[in-house]
Amino acid sequence: MILNINKTKKMILTTVAFAALSGSAQITLADFETFTLTPGSAYSPTTSTPFQTPNAVFQYQYDSGFNYWSGGFAYTNDYDSVTAGFGNLYGVRALKGFNNSAIYVVGQDRAVIKTTAVPQTTVAGFYITNTTYAYKSMAKGDAFARKFGDTTGTGSGTTIPQGAYPDFFKVIVKGYNNGALKNDSVTVMLADFTFTNNSQDFILSSWQFVNTAAIGEVDSIQFFIRSTDMSFGFINTPTFFAIDNFTTGRYDVTALKPSFANIAEINVYPNPSDNAITIDVIGLLATPATAVLTDAGGKLVQSTVISGASGNMDLSELGKGFYFLEIISGDNRTVKKIIKN
Repeated sequence: MILNINKTKKMILTTVAFAALSGSAQITLADFETFTLTPGSAYSPTTSTPFQTPNAVFQYQYDSGFNYWSGGFAYTNDYDSVTAGFGNLYGVRALKGFNNSAIYVVGQDRAVIKTTAVPQTTVAGFYITNTTYAYKSMAKGDAFARKFGDTTGTGSGTTIPQGAYPDFFKVIVKGYNNGALKNDSVTVMLADFTFTNNSQDFILSSWQFVNTAAIGEVDSIQFFIRSTDMSFGFINTPTFFAIDNFTTGRYDVTALKPSFANIAEINVYPNPSDNAITIDVIGLLATPATAVLTDAGGKLVQSTVISGASGNMDLSELGKGFYFLEIISGDNRTVKKIIKN
């Protein structure tokens, strides 16, 4: 799966049907489209001044001694999916924001988002993708970082064949409440070369939804980047990522506890599959669900509507490898990783 929920107990992959909870939840979506920018620019004050949406405050850090953006987040409409290197800090491989929107946000390692709706605030989720800077570095290598999978200088002289080094680039999302670190976290794989079958290796180039509701009630979340390409304790891969559609919800917890009728569990089987998969929905959905299948590069492969409790998808004509299955119902999204044998 692209999302790994770090819990000591067994987790059921669920999404809350927000539309059905209108009486007990306040959902706020920050899509950043209200910010004003000149074309091809970014939020870039020369002081450490955060920016704010209706549901959150986004940290921004500026180093006045060396005159550069040193940490946190910056919103942007600088579209560049091609140029490699440090000169392209704001471009994303997906070119624009989620669903081709005009403005998205670029973040750095250890960036912090503070929620403004308290108490009992949950970060429901957001979309995430790779910046062009990070993507190009992993795909081709650069003056500081190696090409992912390359064993030169890392696995040389070992049993790892050239081009098969098990690299990864991931973001760990952690939550805090009243300054205390929460037990649960969510891990997002932005690149994964750890598969036994190298054809399944990928570097994320499209927007993927991250469900962070499992972290629970928070007053802030923080993003921690990890990479296998390191030297002297420092990450060589550019520690940048991008997000869009940041969504929070404030819930009446007592109203939610008595009934779980608004929770849907999605089961997909068999997985891995040779020919077809069955998609079972347990629970209630806000609307008939749409199942969307994309390849590792984010290209739409096929889609189908699940109007009842179960649906099917034919994989017989697809090539071997992995795909992402996104189940969309109203405002809810669940992403599962599908392997085609």
